[in-house]
Amino acid sequence: MNAQSVEMDDGKSGYVGSKVDLRCRFINSVPPVKISQVTWQKLVNGSKQNVAIANPSLGVSVAPPYRERVTFKNAAVRRRTPTLEDTTITFSSLRLADEATYICEYTTFPAGNRENTVNLTVYARPTTQMSLSTPTLVARSTNLKTPVATCVSANGKPPGTIRWETRVPGEAATREYRNSDGTFTVQSDYILVPSRETHQETLTCVTTYNDEIFTDSVTLDIQYEPDVSVDGFDGNWYLNRENVQLSCQADANPAVSLYQWRLVNGTIPSNVEIRDNVLTFKGPITYDLEGTYVCDATNSIGTRSASVEIGIIEKPLPQVATSDVISVVALLLAAGVLMGITVTVLVLKIRSRKDDDSNDSPSQKLSQPVRKRPGDDIQHSGKFYEELPNTADYVSYRLACNKEDYPEPYSPPINPPLSFLPQHPYHSSQPPAATSSTTTFTQANSKNTFSPPSHTTAIFKYPSVPGLSSPPPGVAPYTFPKEQYV
Repeated sequence: MNAQSVEMDDGKSGYVGSKVDLRCRFINSVPPVKISQVTWQKLVNGSKQNVAIANPSLGVSVAPPYRERVTFKNAAVRRRTPTLEDTTITFSSLRLADEATYICEYTTFPAGNRENTVNLTVYARPTTQMSLSTPTLVARSTNLKTPVATCVSANGKPPGTIRWETRVPGEAATREYRNSDGTFTVQSDYILVPSRETHQETLTCVTTYNDEIFTDSVTLDIQYEPDVSVDGFDGNWYLNRENVQLSCQADANPAVSLYQWRLVNGTIPSNVEIRDNVLTFKGPITYDLEGTYVCDATNSIGTRSASVEIGIIEKPLPQVATSDVISVVALLLAAGVLMGITVTVLVLKIRSRKDDDSNDSPSQKLSQPVRKRPGDDIQHSGKFYEELPNTADYVSYRLACNKEDYPEPYSPPINPPLSFLPQHPYHSSQPPAATSSTTTFTQANSKNTFSPPSHTTAIFKYPSVPGLSSPPPGVAPYTFPKEQYV
C-alpha cells in the first residue's frame, strides 16, 4: 500500500488568459490494483468543489463552471475503455478566480483512496499607460510645483513598480491601490516647476513587472510668455548711413500673435517702416533717430518687452578685418607657446644644475679651480693684476666671505658679521713707502685722496664664535696675500 501514490507538481502558475497543465499520475508498483474513479476537486475556504470526474464505466464529466475550459489532456481517459493512470487536466483561458489548491483523488480497489494536491497561482499582467497630467501646462512666475505627467500600472497581480528616466529635475509621487478582484493599480505622478527650459523635454516611465519591463514616454508641452530680444544695432550707426533696421526676436509657446514698437519719450519718426517684428529705417541716418526703442511681443499667455538704446555717431568706427583678428590671436598664441617653452627649458636647466651640485663630493669641490670674473682681475686703471707665484694663496675679501669657495669644515657663516674679518691684520710699526703697485682712488669733486700702503702679509685668526670650531691641530693659520685697492 505504501508503494501506491499520486504524483503531482509542487506548484503551477500562469497568466490570466493563458493555458496551464495540472499533472496527476497514479504510481502503482505493486499490481494488481483496480482504479474505480478519478476526481479533480478545488479547495475553497476549506470545502471541496468538483471540477472533473473520470469513471471507467460512466466516462468523463466536467462541472459546468469549467466545462468550456477544462479537459483531460490524455486522450486515453476519454475512450470507451479508458486508461486512468495519467489524468492530467488542462486549464484554458485562466481567470483570477482559478487561483486555488486543487486535489487529484484516486479511488481504487482494494487499496482504497489515494490523493495529492497542487497550488495554482494566477498572475495578472498589468496594463501601463502614461499621459500628461493636464491638457495645458503653463509656466508661471511663481515657483509652484505641479504634476506634469502620470504613469499608471493598472490591474496587476502582483503589483508592478514604476520609476522615471528624464533629464528634467523633479520628484515622483507614487501610490498603490488594491482592487476588488485581488489585482493592484500603481499610479506615479512626476512633479516639477513648469518653465521655458522644460519645454519639449522627454519623460520616460519604466514599469517593471516580474521579469518584464515596459516603457512609455511623453514630451512636455509647456506654454510660456515670450522671451524677447532686439537685434540689429551694432553701435556703429553714423550720420548718412543707410539700410539699417531693428529686428524683434521672441521665443514663445504658443507663437507670438502681435508685435508692437514704440519709442520711449517720443514718437517713432515717419521715415521708419514697421512690418511685424522688423523696424526699417529708410533714407540716411540723422540725429533725429536717437532714442530708446522698445518691442512688445504678445501671445495668449502674456506680453513681454525688450529695448535697445540707439546712439548716432558722426563718423563710422574703424573696422577690423576678420583675418586681422585671426592673425593677432594666432600671434598671441604663438608667443604664449614660445614663452612657455622658454620657461620650461630654464626650469629644467636650473634643476639640472642643482642636481649636479648636490651630486658633487666635497673633495671634488675642493679640487675645482675658482673661476675669476673679469671684474676681479681688472684694476681701476684698466691693467691686470700681476700673477702671484702661487695662485692658490690668493683670496680676496669677497672670497673670504663666500661659503661656497671656502673649505666646508672651517667655513665661516654665509653672511658673517663684519667682526668676523680681521680687525688689524697688518703688523707694521711704520708704514713703508708707496710702491709702483699702489693705486690711488679719487672721488669726483672731492679733495680726499686715499692711498693705502703696500703690505707684505697678514695673519688671519679664526674668530672665537660659538658653534665655529678652530682649525684642527697641524693646520696652519690662514695667511692673506697682498691686496690691491680699487
